[in-house]
Amino acid sequence: MDNKKQEFQSEEEFSTEDTGCTGCSGRGDANAGPDSDPIKSVGNTNPDRGILLHQLSERERALEFYEDIIAEEPENGDAWYNKGLTLYGLSRFYEAMDAYDIAVKINPNDSDAYYNKGIIQTELGLFNEAIESYNKAIAADSENTDAVYNKATALLQLKEYDEAVKTYDSILNKDRNNFNAAYNKALALVQTGKLDEAIKAFDAVILIDPSSKEAWYDKAHLLLQAGRPEDAKEAFSNTLKLIPDLPDSWFRIGGILAVVGQKQESLKFLQKAVNANAEARGWAREDLDYESLWHDPDFQKVLDSSEAEIKDIVSSADQ
Repeated sequence: MDNKKQEFQSEEEFSTEDTGCTGCSGRGDANAGPDSDPIKSVGNTNPDRGILLHQLSERERALEFYEDIIAEEPENGDAWYNKGLTLYGLSRFYEAMDAYDIAVKINPNDSDAYYNKGIIQTELGLFNEAIESYNKAIAADSENTDAVYNKATALLQLKEYDEAVKTYDSILNKDRNNFNAAYNKALALVQTGKLDEAIKAFDAVILIDPSSKEAWYDKAHLLLQAGRPEDAKEAFSNTLKLIPDLPDSWFRIGGILAVVGQKQESLKFLQKAVNANAEARGWAREDLDYESLWHDPDFQKVLDSSEAEIKDIVSSADQ
């Protein structure tokens, strides 16, 4: 689990269903599937060539290929779509959006083109515009779950938490085992301050994946906020069972033990964390899990002492 000051993930940490474009390999025979539309050939040119060039990251040459097709067939929607993908791969985002605009003029039901434009707008921080594009993608294809999911994520970025929850619910109504949608719904409810609803939402997440240590951890902190310390201890106990006893986990294990009042065990794991990574000294001074120990002399000694001295301090704390 990450070493963070905050107890819960921030808006920037909500997971997205897809960080790239749909069909980034392009449309055509080289990417053929039951729903694929092959690119029409130009003269004697192999219709697979542009797709293969894109897959080989020869994007400048792929762009030339699609432009040649468009020069011969300006109404070839697939060529405009693939040009958009290629421009996206070249980080020419505004030109890519223009290409997608032409693709949907030719084929108004091209859900993927609307969706890919939304992805670019999301990356550019144009969240209102992205939501509009995702809505068009959904209107063209009501089964485009990625568009629904990323619409919800854009709503989170706009702090439209209630609307985001409704949008995640629309996914969960069709697929109650969608872990990412369930988790982000729970986190959105945290942001609204609806603790009881958020706790129930985390219960749903844990039902989907009982091994999610992050879900148990976030639920435990919510239970503390809701004034349910015994339930929180149980949730923290489940968290500890799921966290491996490895260097990357020692800091978080120590913090959880501090929260549940096990000072000596907490200091042992903090010692191990500091020995493994000196940066843990700074983390512990800010991490809220360690707040109950911030003014404890033994805690301060662990942070201020050498590795050999730390062992003596922890030993004395056990006595």
